Amino acid sequence: MRHNGRMNAWTHEATTAFVARLESAERQIYPLAMTDTDRYERSVTLIGLLSRHLDGSGASAEDLELLRPKALTRLRGIASEQAIVLADLDEGAVVDAALAQRYRVIRADSAVHSSERAIEEARAAGEAWAPLEAPDLSTLGFAAVQRWVDIHLETGVRLVRTISPDALTGHARFRIELLHEGPADSGMVIDCDNRQEWLDEAAALRQAVEGQAV
Repeated sequence: MRHNGRMNAWTHEATTAFVARLESAERQIYPLAMTDTDRYERSVTLIGLLSRHLDGSGASAEDLELLRPKALTRLRGIASEQAIVLADLDEGAVVDAALAQRYRVIRADSAVHSSERAIEEARAAGEAWAPLEAPDLSTLGFAAVQRWVDIHLETGVRLVRTISPDALTGHARFRIELLHEGPADSGMVIDCDNRQEWLDEAAALRQAVEGQAV
């Protein structure tokens, strides 16, 4: 988005709109598998090819938004090279579905780097736990569940806390998982009736893990 030759600051609202558009594109394309297999096959082929072209491009939602016009041009080039008919396809939706795949990779890479940095900072500060994940802009549009993940630095035990809506009542559901490192994560799950119980149980589990590590 450019106005008067200046780049506007990328905002929370801009990220929300960007992610919403990507989700809309995927909802438009992938159900075609059930109703129009020819259009679906052409669409997913183009999405795959364009995604490979986008591999390594951009480091944020803003970067991908700026790349969109070039991605649209490249889509048309790919379609011509591969002799894939574009006439009855929504080119914008195909591009956005490819951008969605690239955005997920960017988010995953960012989460890994953020986790490594959080662990280093927690160790340097003499903390027992490091926060690896919390609800923020990175989860917009891609996670209905609010999720917090902390790792105990000495043992590698992860404390996962979630708040999610109950499918039947719409009321908040509070859950805690304690996960131990291994070939297949194992641990315990606690469902709580309210936020305070959830907070108290999590605090007690932290103390128990720290006590076992002494």
